This record gives sequence, C-alpha cells and structure tokens, in this order.
Amino acid sequence: MNRELLDLLDLAKRAASSVAAVHRSAMDAGRLTADTKQSESDLVTEVDRQAELELVRVIRAARADDEIVGEEGSNVSGSSGVRWVLDPLDGTTNFVHGYPFHSVAVGVEILGRRMIGVVHDTFSDHVYAGVVGVGATRNAQPITVASETNLKHSLIGTGFLPIEEVRRRQAELLKQVLPRVRDVRRSGCPSLDICNVASGALDGFYECGLGPWDITAAAAIAEAAGCKVSLLDSKVFPVPFLVVANAVLSAELIKLFTDAGVLEISDTKKVR
Repeated sequence: MNRELLDLLDLAKRAASSVAAVHRSAMDAGRLTADTKQSESDLVTEVDRQAELELVRVIRAARADDEIVGEEGSNVSGSSGVRWVLDPLDGTTNFVHGYPFHSVAVGVEILGRRMIGVVHDTFSDHVYAGVVGVGATRNAQPITVASETNLKHSLIGTGFLPIEEVRRRQAELLKQVLPRVRDVRRSGCPSLDICNVASGALDGFYECGLGPWDITAAAAIAEAAGCKVSLLDSKVFPVPFLVVANAVLSAELIKLFTDAGVLEISDTKKVR
C-alpha cells in the first residue's frame, strides 16, 4: 500500500475512533432526545450533529485541502482530489432505542473513485476497514466475502426507508424474496449490514434509496473484501438500488429483482 493510502486509512480510523467516544459518552449518559427529518421514522439526534462536527474537526486538522460531505449537512469544498463521505451515526433509530446496531462510517474517494472505508461498530467496538485493491479487515484480521452461490442457501440482509409508501412496496418485494432464500435479516444499520457481507456473516444485501454516506465507506470495505457492489437504477424504488454479494450471487439477486419487476434489463446495465 502506498504512503498516501496508508495515511488516509490511518486518519479515517482515528476520526472514527474519536467519534466512537462521542457515541459511548452519550450511551453512558443515557439521555437521548431525537428530532425527526423526513418522517416520524426518520430520526436525528444531537449526537449525530456533535459526531459530524468531530469528524470534520479531526479531518480538517490533518488535511485542510480535502472535500468533505456529511449526512448532517457538512459540505466543505476542497482542491486535493480527495473527498471524505461521512455518516456520523448510522443506525440512529437503533441508537435512540438502545438496540445494538449502530456505527460511524468514514469513506474516502480519490478522484471520484471510492477507495477507503472505515466502519466502527460503536456498540460492539468492532472496526471494519478496507482499501480497494489491497484488502479488508475486521479488528485487524483479514475478511473476505462468502463463497455461497446458491440463492436458496443464502442469508440476505435488507433495510427499509423511513417513507410509508416506499415501505409498502418494499414489503411486497420481501414477499417475493423470502421464499427464494434461506432467510432475511434486517439490522437497521446498512453500513454494518454491508460489512457483514464483506466478512461473510451475510451472503448478500440489498436496499434502495440510501445516501452516499450510507454506502461509501462500507462499499469500499466490501469491494476490498471481494464483493461486487452494484448501484442500479429502478423505476419502482428510489435510487440507487444497491446489491452487494459475491459476483455469482449478485447476478442471481439481480435476476430475482428483474423477474420481480423491480429492475428492468436496461437498469441492470448501469452497474457501478
């Protein structure tokens, strides 16, 4: 790994670790109040905002010329060709309810290409990291995508947008997915779901309408672990329609969604 990638990875880990401390402090205090965004199911807390400010502070102190974009509104221009994509608290609803799936996600793009990801599980204190073309780790131990290619034997993760009408359509799709797979899991934290595909705990994951802060860090880890990451168009669901799995299982999942009318043949040609 070249020096620049190593330095960026180290900084991403430091930034995520700093925000993990913000999460833990709030959990220890036990006082969590939430506002809503798009709907009653779409929560944001002061911890989200404080955590994003902390991420920006750590990154700017080390690299003042980089671009930064965050879920809670950070938008810092840059000239270096490096762009940080930040989710200060993925799984906010879980966090508010004390449900043990939430994280901080720090992604790095270089010249428009996602290259580095760090996802820090702030309940279990597990750290996922990856550099595309180099490899991925969980707590510094190498991880790789599962080799399962039989959809019927696959454990698949998914998630639901906090928009009532979209959820209805997602439930209809789930009725078509469930008979075709071993089972389905839903944690409410997409960055950790994607990392669980990267580590082989899940065989695949799909979800629609996620933002770049939900995807970038974990997708870099997944790609580094050997996953195929597909961001597809859909005329049925908010885009992107994300599919993550090994290459063979990805093709099986995309065929399932195409047969279900969620994707059209033309959509599947727009894999990124």
